[in-house]
Amino acid sequence: MNQVEYLEPSLAQVIERIGTDYVTVVAAPNGVDVPISGPAIHDPLSAAPPKPGAMVLLVGLAPETPGAARTIRRLTGAAAAVMRSDAADAAPLAEAAAEAGVALIALRVAMSWSHLHTLLEDAVLLGDSLVAAPSRDLGSVPAGDLNALVNAIAETLDRPAAIVDTQWRLLAYSAVPGQANDDLQRDVILSRTVPARNAPQETRRLLLTSHRALRFRTGPPYDDDEHRIWRIGAGIRGGPEPLGMLWVLEGDEQLSADKLVLVEEFARLAAAHLLRVRRARTLDRERRGELVGQALDGRDPRTACHRLGLDPGAGIAVLAVAELVAGDVPLGEHLLDAVATYLDAYRRSSACVLRGDTVYCLMPAQDLAALREVASDLTRRLGLRRRLAAGVGGRVGADDLPRSRRQADLALAVLRASGATVATIDEVRAAATLVELRSLLDDHPDLLLHEADPALRDAEESVLAWIECHGDVRAAARRVGVHPNTLRYRIRRLAGNGLDLTDPGTRLVTWLRLRLRDGEPGSSAQA
Repeated sequence: MNQVEYLEPSLAQVIERIGTDYVTVVAAPNGVDVPISGPAIHDPLSAAPPKPGAMVLLVGLAPETPGAARTIRRLTGAAAAVMRSDAADAAPLAEAAAEAGVALIALRVAMSWSHLHTLLEDAVLLGDSLVAAPSRDLGSVPAGDLNALVNAIAETLDRPAAIVDTQWRLLAYSAVPGQANDDLQRDVILSRTVPARNAPQETRRLLLTSHRALRFRTGPPYDDDEHRIWRIGAGIRGGPEPLGMLWVLEGDEQLSADKLVLVEEFARLAAAHLLRVRRARTLDRERRGELVGQALDGRDPRTACHRLGLDPGAGIAVLAVAELVAGDVPLGEHLLDAVATYLDAYRRSSACVLRGDTVYCLMPAQDLAALREVASDLTRRLGLRRRLAAGVGGRVGADDLPRSRRQADLALAVLRASGATVATIDEVRAAATLVELRSLLDDHPDLLLHEADPALRDAEESVLAWIECHGDVRAAARRVGVHPNTLRYRIRRLAGNGLDLTDPGTRLVTWLRLRLRDGEPGSSAQA
């Protein structure tokens, strides 16, 4: 059996995957073979050091920004820093990068930071996935390495190539020196998707139902064909399942018939790689899910958080997401996919796991109000067909994550009882306390004398109104709909039977008994 190992990609491999047309090494005091642990976004408001081996994206920082050199000097421990700039303009910061021991990378084009973040995550995911021995490589390309595959295709055909998924979203593109992309190819690379005008449904249907490589003319939407360029497309399928499309920029000089057959073979090879990527992502999600569960259960939570890329000493909160009203068919993995995709799409640093019908997410929480806004936006965007609720636990250190998870569960229980969709534990603490009491009474039914005497059972509504109106007989009588003298008589009769409501302890126990008798403590949140 082939041995496998977990690997982190080197800076050189990451740059190769992004493409030297887009990024340039300005300074590399430790060389370009340093491992990259993942992307990180520089936050000037955070004093926390960067994650070891991180590639830090200096969003909003330019070479001429005051304090730019000082910021780079503080990145000790990171592997590299990326700045949007020309290499020549960033060169004066090379000395600061050398002092910090980090490589300085110039992002030379208008690629969005979110796009670059996604490319880096994909590069690290593939580097951290199971890499087989050379005999297990697919077409002399490491299994699952889509960028290496399209580079090999581009070199073989001497044409730029790209792979998109079934929804025209870019998965990988070639970056072979000397091969020029046209405007459409550059737009796709920068926006991570094929423009709608160049992605007709009929083309998609033809490619995903055909086993042949097909030729298309693409380009700007001119009335004539003067500026249109030939492209070769081939559908990628894993058995009967459509996985994506392989596109080759043919240009003015058409490929020969034998090269078209080769494109079809490359499409079949790409299917194996795409399935490998899917498996790698599944393994990565399972691994991260196990670490989240370990942290939620309090089993070496500091190590788990560190391996998840979360600072164990900083504030972390648990976000619990579930259906507001459970459906006949639980959402299960679909809910986990939706929540994880949302958090990834909006660059929310998090780690999620599904337990029962609830998705639990570990979230950095410098500000619970900001985290509440994330939860509110999540439920609004994802709860279009089946309403979702999200409870936010307290901000804690790694060792107290089980407590934050319990608080998130309590907030979720209150939301389900009230019909609201989002709350932090601080917003519903009174109602959450009653949920805890209800649970305690279910386990210890004799703590409160649930079997009240007949006199109390006959006067429950009146007693509850009198207590909650703080002894105001007229207000309580109006609430119950009786004459004040009638209410006074009922209270005196209970006192004669030994239930003295003038005693604070008796009032408290009686109120709890009546409030919790129906098992709906969430309804008392306003009491």
